Amino acid sequence: FNIIGILIWFPVPIMRRLPLGAARLLGLYASHYRAFPAVYVLIAFVAVPGVLLGVSAIFDASVAGGVVVALILLAALIGFEFWWLRLGGCYKVLSEEARKERQDALDAADAEIAAVEAAPQTAV
Repeated sequence: FNIIGILIWFPVPIMRRLPLGAARLLGLYASHYRAFPAVYVLIAFVAVPGVLLGVSAIFDASVAGGVVVALILLAALIGFEFWWLRLGGCYKVLSEEARKERQDALDAADAEIAAVEAAPQTAV
C-alpha cells in the first residue's frame, strides 16, 4: 500500500504538492477546531466507506438504481467542490483573516523549533 502511494505521488514533482497541501490544510483546520481530527477520521474511515459499500449493495440489487445513486452522489460531490472552491465556502468555515493568523502562528512556531535545533548543544 505504501509503495503504491509512493509510485503515485512521488515521481512527478507537481503531484507531491497535493498531499502536502492537504496535510497543511488539515493541520490548519485542526489548529482552529479541536474536534476536526476526530470528525475527519469518522468521515474518512467510517462514513465514506459505508456510503460506498451501500452504493455497491445497490448495484448488486439493480444496476440502473446503482447508476442513478452513483450519479446523484457524483453530482453532490461536484456541487460541494464548486461551493467550497468557487463560491467561497471555505471562507465561511474559516475566514481568510483567521487563516492568515493561524498560518503566521504556525510559521513562528516552525521558526522557533528550527532555531532550537540549530543552536549548539551544551554539555550539562
